[in-house]
Amino acid sequence: MNNEIQEKSFAARAKDEICLISADLPTCCYHAMSYGLLLCGRSFSSSSMMIVTEHEGTANLYAQAVGSIIGTQPAVKVSDSGKYSVSVSRKEDRLKVLSAFGISEKTVGVRINRANITDECCHAAFVRGAFLGCSTLTSPQKSYQLEFLLPYLHLADDLLNLLQELNVTPKMVRRRSSYVIYIKKSEVIEDLLMTIGAQKSALEIMEIKIEKDMRNKINRKVNFETANIDRSVAAATEQREAIRKLRADNRFDDLPEELKELAQLREEYPEASLKELGSLLSVSLSRSGIYHRLNKIVSIANSAE
Repeated sequence: MNNEIQEKSFAARAKDEICLISADLPTCCYHAMSYGLLLCGRSFSSSSMMIVTEHEGTANLYAQAVGSIIGTQPAVKVSDSGKYSVSVSRKEDRLKVLSAFGISEKTVGVRINRANITDECCHAAFVRGAFLGCSTLTSPQKSYQLEFLLPYLHLADDLLNLLQELNVTPKMVRRRSSYVIYIKKSEVIEDLLMTIGAQKSALEIMEIKIEKDMRNKINRKVNFETANIDRSVAAATEQREAIRKLRADNRFDDLPEELKELAQLREEYPEASLKELGSLLSVSLSRSGIYHRLNKIVSIANSAE
């Protein structure tokens, strides 16, 4: 049973949010959202009109949008691989859908017909539909990337301009036969998700960023402390070796008394820190003073007799 219950992906949860609010949109925004969804599906013309998606809610919303225009909802089909598809099979129905958005059968190329985006609120609604129809969203646990994949340059340019009007600053690149509008800055992705109604997903990105920042700070601190420990261990080893050499060369007793006392303490407390050694001296000494005296001992041990 546990194998059948799988946690939804981050992208799927974001699309769930958007589908949930789409049923309660004002008429103008529902029209703009439907237009964005249909226009950015797999195909949108008099010869073919369909969507293929891994998100069930998107497929259902597509079917509902078409049904509100032609009077009958097309079927939502599921493939063996788990992908959902909706197709408007009859040409007369496809023409009816196109006409609803002010597009004729002979329209050359695909552009965004701004007549379907009547009010300021409809801008976000259209992008909401486009997000459902042609976007991919990477889990923020891995990286920050949102993409819109489109088949036509003019359509990609129009969507790019529309996003910029919403104060979103994406970039565009050609990838094989498609055009990709992409965003890689987490703050921009958060703002866009907020704008199109996926507030929970935007907040999830923010929370994950905070967790990542905290982990990075902890890792940096641990690495810093580990490096300090390694340096301290290496220095203490060098100091003990220098003292051993002085004793082997019968030069230990020639050390000044303050150096001899410190050398004996280093032998007795091989793992003590500089601060701890300073407190053990007959006359306490600062960490800096201990450091310089130990360096002096090493220097004397390495010098010729």
